[in-house]
Amino acid sequence: MRPPPPEWVVERGLQKTNLVAVHMGDCWAVRKSSRRVGVSRAQAVDALRQQVPACTHCRPDTALGVLD
Repeated sequence: MRPPPPEWVVERGLQKTNLVAVHMGDCWAVRKSSRRVGVSRAQAVDALRQQVPACTHCRPDTALGVLD
């Protein structure tokens, strides 16, 4: 059995230190990407507060209650 997907995902760029976007764990836009990293709720909120963009498809900023 496969483990369940993480609740929150951060997508990395080509360089591992470059964060591209924050996604919900079941987002279709990053589902099969090898550059995704599962993170906790607190880490996802922290990334959004540090200006990492939210995915425009799954809108994790709305689900986390972090809106500009």
